[in-house]
Amino acid sequence: MSWHPVIPWPLVVLAGLLLLGFTGWRVVADSRHRVRWVLRLVTSLLMVVALLGPAVDGAIARQAASNVNVFFVVDTTTSSMARDHEEGRTRLEGYREDIAAIQEQMPGARFSIITFDYTARVVMPLTTDTQALKTATENLRAEDSQYSGGSSVTVAQERLKLTLEGAKERQPEHSRVVFYLGDGEQTSSDEPAAFEVDGLVDGGAVLGYGTEAGGRMAKTNADGSTGEDVTDASGNPGVSKIDEEQLESIADQLGVPYVHRAGGDISPALEEADPGTTVEGAGASIETYTSLVWIFAVLMSALLLVDLFVTTREIGRLRRVDP
Repeated sequence: MSWHPVIPWPLVVLAGLLLLGFTGWRVVADSRHRVRWVLRLVTSLLMVVALLGPAVDGAIARQAASNVNVFFVVDTTTSSMARDHEEGRTRLEGYREDIAAIQEQMPGARFSIITFDYTARVVMPLTTDTQALKTATENLRAEDSQYSGGSSVTVAQERLKLTLEGAKERQPEHSRVVFYLGDGEQTSSDEPAAFEVDGLVDGGAVLGYGTEAGGRMAKTNADGSTGEDVTDASGNPGVSKIDEEQLESIADQLGVPYVHRAGGDISPALEEADPGTTVEGAGASIETYTSLVWIFAVLMSALLLVDLFVTTREIGRLRRVDP
């Protein structure tokens, strides 16, 4: 239980003393109409309580983070189809689930999605349209495994940098939060290029998916359908393993923390990333509550109706006895 006064509490105290004092005095002094004054005393008490704003505490919610731009950099290589996420699901399913959860935790923010496999592309520019984000997330597909080759975990470096620079130029007062979702598996023979984003990233996290034991990868087709497991030239099942050392290196380059994800509540990962502190008030946590004033208002209305009935009955009685 908490209190949220409808008017400043000193005025509530003053009004309460006057109402309760007067009606209490009338209960004692006017014995002829005591029932009526008792009703008014109880009504006054309910009014004072209602003015104090009784409420039941609720959950912690986030304020609209309208001055935050969020960029999801998502790995859509064949390894995203490895089945070593929570309950044997694919890593890609984990990406979809976490993107949706992050959006719920950052209402009002602008979101963009950049995917990468053999190349990087912006599949959704910055928007506050949550339905567009939902659609884009649901439509995330891994590359066609029949034509997949070596890929770099930082192939999105240039695309991300250009996107961040454009966002900073257009909206310099907005913070830029980056969430990198991937497994860190470098299949290209070349060393991954470093992310060069100095001064462009204000918060976010590198979210890692997969296990050290690894998982078999489902074949994917151009239309998004899946088939049997990927196999090597000898017919052995292809297995993808997470590379947390690589992911931690990417986190250092972006200047954000690394968090391993295996399903479940996204809140701990967001607390570690702390995207809400990048701009004062952006995505800040607030306590919600449910007001109980209406309950006291209903009780007051009922007592006033009873008081009106009693008063009307007394007036009618006086008219009947009047000569």
